[in-house]
Amino acid sequence: MKNIIIMDDPSQLDIQSNDLADVITPMDYLTNETFKKTRSARVFNLSSLMSYQGLGYYVSLLALARKHKVYPDPIVIQDLKSQSMKKIFSEELDELIQKKLKKLKSNEFELSIYFGQNITGSYADLAKKIFSLIKAPLLRVYFSKNGDQWNIQSIKLLGFDQINTVHKEFLAQAAQNFLSRNGRIGHYEKNYYYSMAIMYNTEEPAPPSDPKAIECFIKAGKKLGIYVETIDKKDFSKILEYDALFLRETTNVNHHTYRIARKAKAEGLVVIDDPESIVKCTNKVFLEELLEKNNIPRPKSIIIHPKNYEEKLSEISFPCVVKKPDSAFSQGVYKAKSRSEFMTMAQNLFKNSELLLVQEYLPSDFDWRVGILNGEVLYVCKYYMAKGHWQIVNNDQSKDNEGDFETVEIKNTPKAVLDLALKAAKLIGKGLYGIDLKEIDSKMYLIEINDNPSIDFGIEDKIDGIKLYEKIMQYFLDEMNKQRRLTTNEKS
Repeated sequence: MKNIIIMDDPSQLDIQSNDLADVITPMDYLTNETFKKTRSARVFNLSSLMSYQGLGYYVSLLALARKHKVYPDPIVIQDLKSQSMKKIFSEELDELIQKKLKKLKSNEFELSIYFGQNITGSYADLAKKIFSLIKAPLLRVYFSKNGDQWNIQSIKLLGFDQINTVHKEFLAQAAQNFLSRNGRIGHYEKNYYYSMAIMYNTEEPAPPSDPKAIECFIKAGKKLGIYVETIDKKDFSKILEYDALFLRETTNVNHHTYRIARKAKAEGLVVIDDPESIVKCTNKVFLEELLEKNNIPRPKSIIIHPKNYEEKLSEISFPCVVKKPDSAFSQGVYKAKSRSEFMTMAQNLFKNSELLLVQEYLPSDFDWRVGILNGEVLYVCKYYMAKGHWQIVNNDQSKDNEGDFETVEIKNTPKAVLDLALKAAKLIGKGLYGIDLKEIDSKMYLIEINDNPSIDFGIEDKIDGIKLYEKIMQYFLDEMNKQRRLTTNEKS
């Protein structure tokens, strides 16, 4: 992706590596056919002519029309004129503002931010946070103190000519650092080539990875030169600081996991689970249509809705399995033992869902789980049913009662298991998937395709140990290298 910096006078910005960006005037960007036809670009607007209908404003407006990523975009320009938006920014940043400014003796303070950095290191965290929210390359934030409380008084977009002369060298270096890291402010330390965020919720009762597994991911990343740290939903605005995002929190479309995955993907990060996989895998109705179209063997399945479920009863054998479209980890999945139980269950579930999936009940001692990444098998497990229950997790109990497991050598796994799992995963994409299968009378049935499969310490990694985590981190590294090469090629 080409980087373009807009300057009223391009000769004033001294970036040592000229291949990092084209530095041009607003008029060049607006009228030059080369930039009109550029298909993929990031535009950093440092013009001082940002008033409505000024040349700088038109740069941001036309960049939007050209589908270039522009900083600041017209919405940000307008937001900064709004008192209500300043209040929102103050509330979002309140904890950090109070922490960083509490020792100041004056009642007013100005913070200048250049490509996410401030010349005074003690305000670095605050500068990064503000930049990630507002995404404008040159900013000055004015704070005022009322009693013991600091608030944002105003936020001003800066042109290069408004920068203090002694700060211009620092600004040029900040721009160069930002662009050379593919446009993100990362936690780069010595010996780290990239940075990754693992989204992890410590309060989740049954996350897809336990704390020890998260530690293994961090250790594997370090070995490969990737700085890894965990984030949670309150860190949504920090996503620009990383090169990759790994979701280790249960995903859903109507959830912050999907929103942060979308934002990360749009900003050019390498993402697992990618938003498209989340959309596909978290809806059982979609999966049923997909599997039927591709002749994937599965339990007999029927999609029902409030107007047809009674007439569909003739097609249903009892007991049957009833699934909410967004069910996951054995939750939202029910067994109806009789017609009357099914009728009551369906009526209750239709209060929150227009569609339900009804499946043939296929009892088995265990489910196969095949973990797949980028079209290759990572691990194979057998998940046994919880004691006295028909699922691997008994959610009816006050404390989850899980069945036993058996990790199986890939080379010892039946070919039919691997073939069906790989075929199913290919229908979704190249991400990380957990394919659940049942084996009944030597015949394989696909049960689920999970976009957020479990990887727990001592279970999925029981055979490969740390090598399993290194394989996953190696995939991230390879994809980040591809992204960097792509960016470099687009610039050349």
